[in-house]
Amino acid sequence: MRFLLPKVLALFIAFLMYCGYNTKKQDTLTPTSYVLKVERGGFHNDAFQLIGNSIFYFPDTTDTKPITRYNRSSITKLDEKTVTDFFAYIEKEGVWQLDKTYHTKSSCTSGLRITIEQNGRKKTIVCDDFRSNCPPLLKYIDQKVVELEGNDLKWTFLPG
Repeated sequence: MRFLLPKVLALFIAFLMYCGYNTKKQDTLTPTSYVLKVERGGFHNDAFQLIGNSIFYFPDTTDTKPITRYNRSSITKLDEKTVTDFFAYIEKEGVWQLDKTYHTKSSCTSGLRITIEQNGRKKTIVCDDFRSNCPPLLKYIDQKVVELEGNDLKWTFLPG
């Protein structure tokens, strides 16, 4: 019996190694592993930044808007699951595979710039015009960030 125990233990360890047992902690999707910045042009010139479970709104500081809520900075705390689900969705939909730029021939444009960072990788995607030639995923990101911020800061001031 004394000689059987080391053999069983060795077989058990070999089995775990064969099955791919890994003692390293797996990277999991968490809000703290992401930073997302949405910058809007046109007559908005404002920005949203999602860091961890907080979303920040930065209004245009060079011009005041006739609708007051567009002129006030804000910070909104979010539920971790909501943020995690949002990032999982945009990853699944291919945010990392999008082109870096989307041009338009229009002269009256409302630019959109989205920058996403996650665990050392970073991508900036620019649309010359939010209304035309901007991929649906980028429009979704913009609309979802506005929804998460909670003050109904939709695109209102568009050129053209």
